Amino acid sequence: MKDFKFLVISLVAATLAMSACAKKDSEFAARYAKNKMGADVADGKKTQQAGEMAAAKGLEADVVNIRRYWTPDDQPGPRAVMSTILINNQEMPVTTVHSGTEIVDGRVDANGYTIVFHAMCGTTDCNPYYASLEIYQNNKMVIQEGVRKFFDKKTTADTDLYQWFKPEEALPLLGMDSMDPKGMVGFLNSASNTVSSGMIK
Repeated sequence: MKDFKFLVISLVAATLAMSACAKKDSEFAARYAKNKMGADVADGKKTQQAGEMAAAKGLEADVVNIRRYWTPDDQPGPRAVMSTILINNQEMPVTTVHSGTEIVDGRVDANGYTIVFHAMCGTTDCNPYYASLEIYQNNKMVIQEGVRKFFDKKTTADTDLYQWFKPEEALPLLGMDSMDPKGMVGFLNSASNTVSSGMIK
């Protein structure tokens, strides 16, 4: 009879441990499946690793909103895009102005961090829009986030995406072209077909 009780206790403990693990995994899935602007994660495992590493250093950073100011279709621009970024508990606006598909760069120091923002319009009407947010502390990158935002969704492939990277995995905004996965734009474009929300087990 003692063996039976031990087995029941062991099974209950194992069941509780598994349900706690499943709950933790589902919490991670819910936390990283979308960012604060509602974009789908491109690679959940990499994003979770980067997010947890940044959190361990006391940093929460995200792009929480992107809005394109309207410009008539027959006018080439410039087109203004305002992004709202979150650094810990403070939201900050970042406005970029685009005359074509060139890359626009900017940086600012705030709350002990250096914030670097790179952005480009994927087309002349700025649909989609790509941005890379890099956060540095003491001249060392803490996290990088890339986002792709469609203002006008014409097909089901027009999905807003985001990706967090650890510093050693950070990418330039653009590789050789918009499909080169060695750049953030190409990574997000190639990830459209293979969006993975898989989390660390």
